[in-house]
Amino acid sequence: MGNIGGLRPRLLSNARERPRRLLRRLFRRAPGALPPDFLFGTATSDHQCEAYDPRYPDVWDVWEQAHPPGREGVTPYTARGRATDFWTRWPEDVELARQLGCRAFRISIAWSRVEPAPGAFSDEALAHYRALVDGIVAAGMEPVVTLMHFVWPVHVEARGGLRAAAFPDWFGRYARQVRDALGDRVRYWITINEPNAFIFGYFKPVWMPEFFWPPGLPPDSRPGDMMRATAEVIRNLFLANRAARLELRAGRGGERRLVAANGYYLGLPNRLWRLPIPLMRWVDAHARREQGWSEEDWVIREGRLVDRPSPPAAPRLLEPPFGLFGPGVGPLGRAIDALGAFATIFSFGASNWWHLGMEGDLPTFLCPEECRGQQDYVAFDYYFGTSHLLNVANLMHVLERRYGHAPVWADGFYDALKYLQGMFPTQPIFVIENGVAGPLNSTRKTRYLREHVQAVQRAHRDGINVIGYLAWSLTTNREWGLPEGPGSDFGLYSIDLDNDPSLTRSMTSAAAQYAALIRHRGA
Repeated sequence: MGNIGGLRPRLLSNARERPRRLLRRLFRRAPGALPPDFLFGTATSDHQCEAYDPRYPDVWDVWEQAHPPGREGVTPYTARGRATDFWTRWPEDVELARQLGCRAFRISIAWSRVEPAPGAFSDEALAHYRALVDGIVAAGMEPVVTLMHFVWPVHVEARGGLRAAAFPDWFGRYARQVRDALGDRVRYWITINEPNAFIFGYFKPVWMPEFFWPPGLPPDSRPGDMMRATAEVIRNLFLANRAARLELRAGRGGERRLVAANGYYLGLPNRLWRLPIPLMRWVDAHARREQGWSEEDWVIREGRLVDRPSPPAAPRLLEPPFGLFGPGVGPLGRAIDALGAFATIFSFGASNWWHLGMEGDLPTFLCPEECRGQQDYVAFDYYFGTSHLLNVANLMHVLERRYGHAPVWADGFYDALKYLQGMFPTQPIFVIENGVAGPLNSTRKTRYLREHVQAVQRAHRDGINVIGYLAWSLTTNREWGLPEGPGSDFGLYSIDLDNDPSLTRSMTSAAAQYAALIRHRGA
């Protein structure tokens, strides 16, 4: 047969390369077991696991109730209902984690239960969480406590929410109450879960009919309005993290309390065929110098971003179709504004901007100087990534919460560990969430766990100071309004939330795999 389109040389090249790849695998240095004090663990969150109580609604409860299935013109959300009933069944779940061999158990505090009205704190709720933490400690596990896991009280939102100038003070006051209740029991604290995801409650791409996350903005919000709201939220999250950390580190025993916020990290390609393309570094560099918003456009007045005063412009016959914040620019101008705003937000959505702020690499109007370095360890989440440049668009499935379709890439996880250690060479790294959704007893879940724990082993072998790994999640959850199914089930233990009144916890092959990984301290 003739040489059709160069096929024969390619086949010969592949045939020669195959033995080389095999030899490289055979002689690659094994990563070795993780140390005995490594914190393998698992995690839950309050809204996803605790049953709904109408006395203490949070912003996600309101959002879900406003988007019921069957309502025309809205994306349907499934209300959490009983969820997994973790509020009453936590001893059972703590025991399941102990049986897996976990040495750490992450929970989150329901702010709406702890502070049901402004300034009124519930001794009953705080006593409940103290009993939960005591149970985790008694089971031989390290409690990891999150103060705000994507939800906040309705009364906070009614007073301006995350954009309110007083929000950092409210959050600091709440952190002080939780510290006084749990501070002598808890070493590892998370102030804000995935702060870089909050921006999608204030900005939506032009093709989305509505916001995918609460609280959302009015339907007639222009790109400039969304940009300003997003910038205010970013600034306030940094200020709130600082306020909470100062409270948690204060008082007796404060020096042993370690505080951070867990930003998420998307695995982006670092090669194009054989050419290096450090895409994450490029995206982060773009976020550092992003000009879509700038201190030149705004001033901070009473804690809010307002337009910088400027002298009135002379009348013009034709308005320029550019300028994000200019008035009435016509259809073309509005389209350009929307695309420019989306480019700015997308660079922040894909970038590692939370840790850039901690490193001191964001403009001060987004991350004030006093907020820089306000972490005691590096906390981050990793779920999805791709090694193929042409596959990057499929990461949009993450934004639109189609987790079963999002690409996974364990080498991207290793890259994240290496990258973050380079940013913070003196601080330990704690993987706060890692997992994948999939069908019950699917090989996708077991393979994912094995490959990602192997990435942690490689990182540890290469000198990266990674101290813990928490698998998300212990059980099937109400995954932020998604219907129960393979695309939303991250659980090591399966629960039929819709059809089983007893909410039986059933062990999956992923749980068996994770127990073996913990037992052997690696793959």
